[in-house]
Amino acid sequence: MRKSVKNIMFFVVALLIAQGSPSYAQVKVQVVTQTITKSIHWEPGMSLWVQAERAEIYVSTHPADTIELNIQFIAKNENRKAAEADLKKMKWLNETSGKKVFLRNYIELERNESRPESDIKVIYDIKVPENCAVNINNYFGKIDVENMISELMINSEFSGINLQNIRGKTAIETTFGDVSGRRINGDLQLVSKRSNIHLSGLSGSIGLHSILADIALSDLDEITEIKIDAEKSKINIRAGNFDKYYFQLNLTQAELDKPESMQFAVTKNEKETIKASFNNPDNHALISIDLEIGSLTIEH
Repeated sequence: MRKSVKNIMFFVVALLIAQGSPSYAQVKVQVVTQTITKSIHWEPGMSLWVQAERAEIYVSTHPADTIELNIQFIAKNENRKAAEADLKKMKWLNETSGKKVFLRNYIELERNESRPESDIKVIYDIKVPENCAVNINNYFGKIDVENMISELMINSEFSGINLQNIRGKTAIETTFGDVSGRRINGDLQLVSKRSNIHLSGLSGSIGLHSILADIALSDLDEITEIKIDAEKSKINIRAGNFDKYYFQLNLTQAELDKPESMQFAVTKNEKETIKASFNNPDNHALISIDLEIGSLTIEH
């Protein structure tokens, strides 16, 4: 009898799960979107400056002498009227001053007006001429840049950064925003806090200053130098033929894992401190690593 009752209860519970209980029915989310497209004439020497928040920013290049903008403002809410009202609070600015083209999105509130309760975001799809310098500031979002050969500057918080096929001078400051990149050639200077860094296909000069990071560098090509200054971080370098490089290490409270055939000349090996070098500086690209607390792994 008990077995029969258990079987009946199991069947009822399974049926309720399959059908769904009305009290837990999925609430339909209303999505309101506004789209703006604009073409801006560009001349050599002009640069683009983007000041954004809650934004996904996609930048690529094209052969025309214009900056092409496609901007979407999106608000999500269970109540459509609330989404529409909140979307109106998101403003945007576009102006040209001298050689600078400015884009900005921001929340603007009237007197006694409450902040938006909807889930709001902005999507920038931007195409610029190859020689157009780009400066991006973003808070809470995403940044994706590809095929740049001019100067690129990024300052972000809570925004993941993805770089593809970047040549030229690049400077990045990021907090709580992981950085990934492929085919980076030129001068890259990156300052990060609580942001992981994964880069591959590297040429040129690389400088990293990081706190609390997982750093992975691979597919090193025509490297002129790599300088890493890190704290509380895990570093992995796939150097390929490591005999091509002059390694200079300054490790404090950090573990070192390297190929057996890689013999370092140690100048200091005291408790919790290692200073060592591999190869001579003549005709070898420099890889300098200053690490306090963490681990360093060097692989073929």
